[in-house]
Amino acid sequence: MARVARRVVVTGLGVVSPVGNDVATFWGALRAGRSGVSLIDLFPIDKLRTDVAAIVREVPESSALTAKERDMHGRVTQMLCAAGEQAVIEAGLASLPADAADRVGVILGTGQGPVEILERNFEKVHERGVRTVSPYFIPTAMPNAATALVSIRYGFRGPSWTMASACATAMHALVAAALLVESGDADAMVVGGGEAALYPSCLAGFGNARALARSFEGDPKRASRPYDVGRTGFVIGEGAGALVIEAEEHARARGAKVLATLLGWGSSSDASHLVRPPDDGGGLALAIDRALRRAEIAPGDLGYVNPHATSTQAGDVAELRAMERALGASLRDVPVSATKSILGHLLGGAGAVETVATVCSVRDAVIHPSINLDAKDAVFAELDVATAERAMGKRVALKLSAGFGGHNAALVIGG
Repeated sequence: MARVARRVVVTGLGVVSPVGNDVATFWGALRAGRSGVSLIDLFPIDKLRTDVAAIVREVPESSALTAKERDMHGRVTQMLCAAGEQAVIEAGLASLPADAADRVGVILGTGQGPVEILERNFEKVHERGVRTVSPYFIPTAMPNAATALVSIRYGFRGPSWTMASACATAMHALVAAALLVESGDADAMVVGGGEAALYPSCLAGFGNARALARSFEGDPKRASRPYDVGRTGFVIGEGAGALVIEAEEHARARGAKVLATLLGWGSSSDASHLVRPPDDGGGLALAIDRALRRAEIAPGDLGYVNPHATSTQAGDVAELRAMERALGASLRDVPVSATKSILGHLLGGAGAVETVATVCSVRDAVIHPSINLDAKDAVFAELDVATAERAMGKRVALKLSAGFGGHNAALVIGG
């Protein structure tokens, strides 16, 4: 007998970010347009090609980690555990009977994993020999450590793994988790992504590729400038976001509050270049088309787009072309605002943290501002960029992500 596709809803949110380590603080900062970007003061930067980053100043504790484990595990693992715990608690899934917990899974992704754990142990081998490598090196270096730790903490024995597709990581985790819930393979999923790559090696790699911005006219908070004629690259950031998604019938049966609905999702590949999007945005347009078709809505039904919008010259234009192809004439009537203008680019965590923001937009019918748009690049002349907080007329939003490797994902989120 064929399974009936189930409606997928959001019942929990969690975030660790440069502007706040809980959803209320985070969302308040976005609505106020308060930048989380600052000068880098973590290590010497005189030889780096950037001087700015969006830094999480204090990583909140999570009950998924003991004090000893917090000392052992990398920042990205700690951030993912903290964000995941917030989402689990809000959703009311922290204490479930064993049979119910068997139907809850976890997918928490990261693009680069715990970079500092790798660097630390590689240095030990080079400087003092192989006997000095920590016996905990392998389990703490695993990109899937956070997924495992959250699963262990709450006894979730549903589908569980880790996703990695560069800056599309978290969105692909959401797509995979939504398919599992829709199909009935899980009743609920803890899903998200994070990144903590603010280390000299990572900044050198992105910087030497000429991808990173510097302070704009001496001001770090103005460095991330999607759509502005003066944009020079992205601002690297760190953080993590998590959501609990579940079957609507499951949520209603246990009295959970529904925050939003995942109406549709789509993914695609550019199949063109490892790090450069195609000029015509064809790959991302496919993901948007697939998300809209699954949601069974037309472009004109959208009330907001939360774009990838990294603040790079080529990337912002390629995404515009994708939106033009997929949304057509409707695009000029749909407001857009770039979360990265405030948070910088959280790499593997970007899609999750920005999806949390988009859910908040749909929940509250409010669009947060896109900041640092002083002089719009002429190519974006017809794009309606919200530079101040704005009411959201139609409570249906499109969230986009794209990553190195040509990986694309799109979500349609409704109230």
